Amino acid sequence: MFRGRYEHTIDSKGRLSVPSKFREALLGKEDDRVIITNFSFAAMRCLEVYPMDEWLRLEAEMRTKPRFDPDMVAFQNYYIGSASECVVDKQGRILIPPALRQYANLKRDAVFVGALEKFRVWDRETWEKSSTHAEDKFAQEEFLRRLGF
Repeated sequence: MFRGRYEHTIDSKGRLSVPSKFREALLGKEDDRVIITNFSFAAMRCLEVYPMDEWLRLEAEMRTKPRFDPDMVAFQNYYIGSASECVVDKQGRILIPPALRQYANLKRDAVFVGALEKFRVWDRETWEKSSTHAEDKFAQEEFLRRLGF
């Protein structure tokens, strides 16, 4: 599982060092590949990063869905169509493709945020806005009830 928040810097080639706690979780899966794709929350863009086994589980679930449903096609075009396989190198870095860096507006300072079986990569400025938005929602009394807590 991926949990916690970590800040790192993107180098001039678009490489980003994966936090050591996240690398440990990835190494436990004995596969150095990850899938990176688009993600949006409250109109703020970031990237989602899946270990390969979790991505394959998502693809298997997708195959059980109605293929010609317009919403499913939109999801596939946005989420699956933007996915890129990347390798965690020997230094523990991932090379984020330019199109995905541009999509998430990743400049220099990035924030890794754990999300259970996957993690997200945010531009730091966007993360701060997203975090404030989430905190505002969390403060609403009905928010936790709606989630079943």
